[in-house]
Amino acid sequence: MNSFLQIFLIICALLFLIGVVSLLLKNKISERYSVIWLAGSLLIFFIAGNPKLLDRTAKVLGIAYPPSLLFLLSTLILLLFCLYQTIQITKLTNKVKDISQYLALHQFQEQEVEGRITEVKSGYEQGNYEY
Repeated sequence: MNSFLQIFLIICALLFLIGVVSLLLKNKISERYSVIWLAGSLLIFFIAGNPKLLDRTAKVLGIAYPPSLLFLLSTLILLLFCLYQTIQITKLTNKVKDISQYLALHQFQEQEVEGRITEVKSGYEQGNYEY
C-alpha cells in the first residue's frame, strides 16, 4: 500500500469519525449504535496504519488478494448489522401493534361507557327511572 492510499484511508476514517460524533451530538443516532460505527472507523484507522497485517492475515487464510479479505469482512459485518436491525424493527413493529390494539380497546371501552351514561341521562330526563 503506497503512502497516498494510506493517507487517503486515514482521512476517510477521520471524516467518518467526525460524522458519527456529529450525528451522536445531534441525537440522530443512539449511543448504542454509535459504538458500532466508532469501532468501524477505528478499524479503518488500524488497517490504514498497519497494511502489512492485512496482507499477513490474508496469506494465513489462503486468500491470494488481500483487499478481498477486507471486502469479505466488511460484507459480513454489514450483514450482521442488517440482521440486528431487522430484529430491532420486528420488535418495534410488535410493540406498535400491541399499543394500537390496546388503544383501540381503550377507546371502544370509553365510547361504550359514554353511551351508557347518555342512556341513563336521557332515561332520567324522560322520567323512566324511579327512586
